[in-house]
Amino acid sequence: MDKQSWYARQRARLAYRRGCTLARQDNHQSAIATLSKALSHHPDVAAVYITRGLSYRALDQLDNAQQDFIAAIECAENPAVAYFEYGQLAYAQGNMANALSNWQQAIAVNPNYARAHYQVGVIQSQVEDFDAALVSFNRALELNPNAAEAYLRRGNVRQQLGDMEGAISDWQLAVLNDPALTELVPPPAKPDGLAPIRDLLQDALQPVEVDVKQRGKNLEIFLKRQVGEGISYFSLPNQIRDLLLPLELSEITEFTLIGYVGKVRGPEWEKTYDLYKDQPCPPSHWSTALAALITFPPLGVTALLYAWQVRQFYRQGQYPDARRASKAVRQLSLVGTGAMCLLASLPLGYTAIKAIQNEPAPPVRTARAIDYDVIQ
Repeated sequence: MDKQSWYARQRARLAYRRGCTLARQDNHQSAIATLSKALSHHPDVAAVYITRGLSYRALDQLDNAQQDFIAAIECAENPAVAYFEYGQLAYAQGNMANALSNWQQAIAVNPNYARAHYQVGVIQSQVEDFDAALVSFNRALELNPNAAEAYLRRGNVRQQLGDMEGAISDWQLAVLNDPALTELVPPPAKPDGLAPIRDLLQDALQPVEVDVKQRGKNLEIFLKRQVGEGISYFSLPNQIRDLLLPLELSEITEFTLIGYVGKVRGPEWEKTYDLYKDQPCPPSHWSTALAALITFPPLGVTALLYAWQVRQFYRQGQYPDARRASKAVRQLSLVGTGAMCLLASLPLGYTAIKAIQNEPAPPVRTARAIDYDVIQ
């Protein structure tokens, strides 16, 4: 092997790595200059062209980017990535036909190219070829089951095809894989975190219809009664407090009652109440925490910390946190007592087992020898 050409290839590899680093740092002008030095001797020239083309595209030098992607297609052994990036460039320029053609070329070269299948599905859904788009998104998700945007797009396609159950399932999977997509999901598919509260209030306030919405730390409770059905708005706040307090809703500090009657548009009642009004401070359980410290110090220290936090949370208006801290003290004490009892029982059990093992064995009664001479 020619030593000089070997050194040239190593320098080209180093230049390529430096160019990639500069591109990741968004220093695309320097990346282009560095990558250009790698072109003459790098063993994978197509990868250099693609990376430099991406930097040209980032600088909005689209003609140069196009030339690099075409060069990569011409010299690559497997030009799937080059076709894909050329398609991305064409799509950004609004040339959907060229983009679709390049992505299909990428799939022809590499049938397992998940991103290319996804992009083809995007184009197909935009031209309302929903059946073909569904096939493309199915293939993309088969190859990459964690592609959140593919679930979102497939959900939209299924909605257009009348498959609402499948659409909702896909939208929920999209949000689970990427919570940032929540705002793009239609409202019916979003998880309803207030459903347990709504069901609780509905069961307690029958036959009044109940709905709830959360705005910041305020829980809006909409009540609709029919003409002739009685409701006491003066005693209702305390009843609702009794229902909500055990839930320990730390994200809610107040609630608003909005009452309607029949088909009347305007509310007959609307007033906001403090959810934790006049609630006493939960017990700190100092004696319980000290007992836990004595019986099992590792958990006792944590119990003391929670006991101290109870009043601190209460003074800061964080009543649910104060309640949880109070419960934690008692739970830690119980766990500590149980752990101590378990540890204490180990030596006792060991002693009992040893005593059983060392107990003398009872005498064994054996049959007497028979003197056959005497019998005869």
